[in-house]
Amino acid sequence: MQLNFDMEIREKILEGAGNLFIEHGVRLITMDNIAQSLGVSKRTIYENFRDKNDLLTNFLINAILEHKKSAMEIMNNAKNVIEALFLFDEYNQKIFKKINPCFFEDIKKYYPEVFKRIMNSGEIRNSEISYMILKRGINEGVFIKEIDIEIANLFFHYIMQFFRDMEGKKFNHRQIWVSVHLPYLRGICTEKGRDLINSFVYKAENLNDF
Repeated sequence: MQLNFDMEIREKILEGAGNLFIEHGVRLITMDNIAQSLGVSKRTIYENFRDKNDLLTNFLINAILEHKKSAMEIMNNAKNVIEALFLFDEYNQKIFKKINPCFFEDIKKYYPEVFKRIMNSGEIRNSEISYMILKRGINEGVFIKEIDIEIANLFFHYIMQFFRDMEGKKFNHRQIWVSVHLPYLRGICTEKGRDLINSFVYKAENLNDF
């Protein structure tokens, strides 16, 4: 019973702190802010997390695992790989709209050890999911069979990093999607794949979601 209680408190702290980080950025949020927002003592926070770095690290890992879970659900429920990619984009767009651009910049600039740990652990990269996407696309006849999946998968993550670096600064989501992501997808697609892309683009434009 005590264990369940402690886990509830820990999850409450992670969720509350994470919401503050996402809304205001990480640098400006103190442990006092988190305690006051949650209505708990600062001591309670330190009983569950060593320091702010530990709290931020655990929040990021939880968020990444949750993102992977949602991505897998999208992948498993999509009729084809192109639909999955458009659903991924819609899902990610909703998430990034809620995040203050300072959030990522603060982590890189003021919490480099946390950033390094997450990046080096591989937990931030959904490599297995993107590999599945590429493999499924080839099997469905949507992507050209000549693709070297290892190389394409690596490049895919460079594109995702570009998205994270550029979105919310000089260019908006639609500009990046139209100028970078779609041309790349069309380039690795078969005629069948390009037809599917065109149908989803047409649908999105008519729904004013693109």
